[in-house]
Amino acid sequence: MGFDNAKIELLAGNPPKPPSGGPANWLLPGWDVSQPSVGWNLSKSFGGESSILDVNFRDTHFGLNAPAPVVGSFALGVWPAPVLGIPFILAQTGDIPAEAQSLQFLYRYEGILQLSGLKVLIGGAPAPMNFIGTRSTDNPAAPTAPYYAVDVSPFAGKTAEIKFEFSSFGYDDFSGAPRQQFEPNAQSHVLDDLKFSALPASVPEPGTYALFALGFAALACHLRRDKR
Repeated sequence: MGFDNAKIELLAGNPPKPPSGGPANWLLPGWDVSQPSVGWNLSKSFGGESSILDVNFRDTHFGLNAPAPVVGSFALGVWPAPVLGIPFILAQTGDIPAEAQSLQFLYRYEGILQLSGLKVLIGGAPAPMNFIGTRSTDNPAAPTAPYYAVDVSPFAGKTAEIKFEFSSFGYDDFSGAPRQQFEPNAQSHVLDDLKFSALPASVPEPGTYALFALGFAALACHLRRDKR
């Protein structure tokens, strides 16, 4: 389900270095995408529809809007078309484990828009995303990242399509098109660490429970003080 099996092979006749791009089924085996290719990026500027990122990824072009978190060997960074309503689609069809209740994944969205730029569909049906807490990453530039879960229980033990639709809007100065007045910077997304879980999608992670407990303890102390 993840991206650690990306095929980063050398181009014939080139010095030892990763290719700048390739067919999606070459770099992301098992996945189908709406655009014909994705890129590969170690430390250069990030642009285009999507890119395979590794832990050493450092962006000097887009700054805070750069996708950074990586868990394991690789993550998927997505920079959709800078036209509202044209999503970048990533999909895979496979068997959902019989014990699976949810699909959990790292998802980080950088940009000025307040609405989430990601929709998840399981078996063609929209699956609401539930925030389940933050976890550590392997990237010192982004030591923690938010995790989400979607309900897959209706498809447990069955074959179903899992689809991610990334939406975005903004100026993409890689295209060479003139920037319109008040047009925002393009938005970026990162997806990584996809895993099926026997926990329901609505159950918070243990770290989230700890935060709840701290909050209730602080409230209890405050109420005790008021009674005095």
